[in-house]
Amino acid sequence: MINPLYLRTFMKLASTHHFTRTAELLHMTQPGVSQHIRKLEAQLGKPLLARYGKSFELTPAGETLYRFGLEQVEAEAELMARLAEDESNRGECRLACSGSMAMQLYPRLLALQGQYPGLRFALEAAPNAVIVERVKLNQTDIGLVTQPVKDPKLLQQPLGEDSLCLVVPRGGGWGWEALMELGFINHPDGHHYASELLELNYPDHFNGMEKIPHSGYINQLGQILLPVARGLGFTVLPQSTVEAFADTGAIHSVALPRPVRERVYCLTKKHRRLPVRYQLITRLLEQQWPPGDQ
Repeated sequence: MINPLYLRTFMKLASTHHFTRTAELLHMTQPGVSQHIRKLEAQLGKPLLARYGKSFELTPAGETLYRFGLEQVEAEAELMARLAEDESNRGECRLACSGSMAMQLYPRLLALQGQYPGLRFALEAAPNAVIVERVKLNQTDIGLVTQPVKDPKLLQQPLGEDSLCLVVPRGGGWGWEALMELGFINHPDGHHYASELLELNYPDHFNGMEKIPHSGYINQLGQILLPVARGLGFTVLPQSTVEAFADTGAIHSVALPRPVRERVYCLTKKHRRLPVRYQLITRLLEQQWPPGDQ
């Protein structure tokens, strides 16, 4: 690694072309300037100055180092500007949530970006456990999960709730035998959602997802309900996701005797202050899942 103190001396000398003037500007002695240059040459293994009399010219290595130094100055200036910048409507926002949440949340993020073009969104669809790890590793700034997380490194803010829906083809049955005949359409959150709903509403029949016939798997957010609409199986999704499906006339959301509602939690890293722009995201999330919603 290039010694930054020696590099600063070299850059000043290359710009002034004068040892005495460089020493004055850096509040050094002239021998001190010469010593920094010699140590920098020794570190790089290349002569940086071609001396003649009391003057000098930069060698090819010296010119290369000078260009590098200019790039470093520009990069440092850009870094300082970014550090000082904390605008409320500009910059990247990194979120992670389940695939079904992303399906309903992403259009609202795009609308927000349309309102504030300086914003950029990175939305990762992942299971709960992956979301937790992403937040802990600073790969994601806000994570949305549907299970309480007990971790001293994280802050957990409860938002609203979302009902889970058993979705079958329009005109199809929802008795246990009818469901088994249809088969389950799985998706990234499918087993988690289905286990909660089926165990509560079919306690005499449900013995785990491995016992249920599967008719397919889909991880494309907008197409999870498409095979259900075509009569190829049943699935379980949050109500808000079902309502966002374009062809709701081809599916039926079953009114079950024991509804299942999942609490949505907002995860952030403890002791890590987020930029001001995330206040826009927090308000959007509270509108999507009002904290007082029961």
